[in-house]
Amino acid sequence: MSVILLIPDTWMRFLSLLLSGIGLTASLLWLSWTMYDRYIADTPSSQVLAVVFHGDPYAQAIELASEANFAGKRARSSTDWFAIANQWQQAADLMAVVPNTDDRHKAAQGRAAQYRRNSEYARRKAEANL
Repeated sequence: MSVILLIPDTWMRFLSLLLSGIGLTASLLWLSWTMYDRYIADTPSSQVLAVVFHGDPYAQAIELASEANFAGKRARSSTDWFAIANQWQQAADLMAVVPNTDDRHKAAQGRAAQYRRNSEYARRKAEANL
């Protein structure tokens, strides 16, 4: 003897939607896990940025600072200000590597601190323009 179970249409719709939702959720979980494995898990957790300076870091920093200063006078968007902040930071990094055997070392340390402050100022301007 077999029993036939009749399920009303509303229950069928409910079960159909429930199963569709479960399938969609499983698909999204699989996709996000795949993307995580491919792009995020392979990235080292602590990346080291090595910057190689060629020539005179003091002169390069002065040039970058001059460009950042000029760009700051015509900046209009947060993108502009973020780029300027990065220029100031690069100039500060260059000043920081001026060797202590260089006659300009003390001046470079002072300029590095000033350039970092300029970078922070530009970053605040960028965030204010978002």
